[in-house]
Amino acid sequence: MSVFLSPNVNATVHNPTDTDMTALPPTRLKKGIRLRIALVGLLLCLALQGLRAQGDRPIRLELPADKYSSELQCAICDTLGLCLIYPTFDIDTPVAHIDHYDVNLMPLEQHTLRLPVNYIYVASTYHAGDLFVLYQEKIKKKKTPSGVLLHVRPGSSLIDTLHIRNLPVNDITRFTCCSNTLLFTSPTGRESSNLFYLSIHQPIVHGLFLKDAPEYSIDDFIADTVNQRIFVCANLASNSKDNVIWLCESNMSGEIQRIIDLPDTGIYRFQNARITLFEDERLFIAGTYQMRKSSPYNTATGVYALLYKDGTFTEPELHPYEPSAAGKVEVLYLPGRLFRDSMHVALVTESFYPEYRYSTTYSYGVPTTEPIFMGYRFISADVRLFDADGHLAGTYDFPFDNMLVTNLTTHLRVAFSPGQILFYHILNQSLITMLTDDELNVIDPIRSVEIFPQENRNTPMVYTTALYPWYKNYYLLSGYRFRNTGSTRNRNAVFFLNKLKYQ
Repeated sequence: MSVFLSPNVNATVHNPTDTDMTALPPTRLKKGIRLRIALVGLLLCLALQGLRAQGDRPIRLELPADKYSSELQCAICDTLGLCLIYPTFDIDTPVAHIDHYDVNLMPLEQHTLRLPVNYIYVASTYHAGDLFVLYQEKIKKKKTPSGVLLHVRPGSSLIDTLHIRNLPVNDITRFTCCSNTLLFTSPTGRESSNLFYLSIHQPIVHGLFLKDAPEYSIDDFIADTVNQRIFVCANLASNSKDNVIWLCESNMSGEIQRIIDLPDTGIYRFQNARITLFEDERLFIAGTYQMRKSSPYNTATGVYALLYKDGTFTEPELHPYEPSAAGKVEVLYLPGRLFRDSMHVALVTESFYPEYRYSTTYSYGVPTTEPIFMGYRFISADVRLFDADGHLAGTYDFPFDNMLVTNLTTHLRVAFSPGQILFYHILNQSLITMLTDDELNVIDPIRSVEIFPQENRNTPMVYTTALYPWYKNYYLLSGYRFRNTGSTRNRNAVFFLNKLKYQ
């Protein structure tokens, strides 16, 4: 059992005051109005195999939301540290702030830029020394909004801007960068979406165009930066038993070079697809499958996997699920993402069922029973480990102990290190971890560690947290803490960052 404590430190923050400037100059954080930022000690009770901070001292940064914003965003920049992105407002004009911190959460510089009225943050991504931050005009959806792209080089005083004329109207998701092209997805209908391409040198957004195609959604995409092409899995009629998944190859501008159907297995259909690219240019594709006669659409029979290269697929391998332990409850499956290193690929699918309680009311003596939705009861995460040839190398069923959540999303994450695989997720205010070798034999069993101690029993603290891989075996824990007093969250909210190390 170990206890770690970190000290309090002073930091400086530059506050822009010139209301006549469109672009405010980036400044080093040496002078200006000083704001005390508390690095509050975090007491972690961990076992020998657990998450620890660098040098056995948890490094924690806390930022009061009333001094910064309730809309803080964190962009992880590998060994260059991280950037915090947030707005302030000068009268009605928003000012974008991008604060750069090093890997020890110490402030380095701040970039500021005045934005047009009604512009809001929508997405950011970091790639190979460059940070891209996208802002979108907040307007009625009948009009095509414009946007502003900020290009920041952490560690440099330079910041470039690109004004964009035709951003999609709907939400922008999966914002990522490859070479000089930004890629993102956006809904195009109730159950459809598309992939969009934006060159960092051109102000025009281009969508993937599949001629004469019915409505489709984007399951996954990945860039081949060596050959300057994008692989896209487009799912046609994804909520139908007759769906087809197309593998599309495009150039970096979105122009289609090849379209090919994923193999037809006859009585089975592929429900979704996740892809990753090996160094030898082979594409690994995996997802869930079901019998075409099954219902409802998101039940699954098992997991499939295959390889692709130069227009040719290998024979799909089908790996059925074990019978569910949920008894008569119909279990649904949620596909996660692929996790990989140079030797293995892990696909995680999570099983769950919607849970209800029933309320009976009486009217003139006649009872009426109505279901009340309680949330999604997650049962377990099915982990399938594949080798570099696409063959199944191991299976593990990671149990979720009494996990009831209100939002439908995947939870379990996988991280690889030489000879070891770390499984982790956050449940309420606990960090759940398990360590295996690279054949999924358990080395350190499932452990549950309370992330935060009870700071004030008379005024309970509430946390919203997320854990992200940072660099090497370091992780970043971020979120909000606020007093559960019934008042508004923004009044008491504090945004925190914790640097943790797994050892």
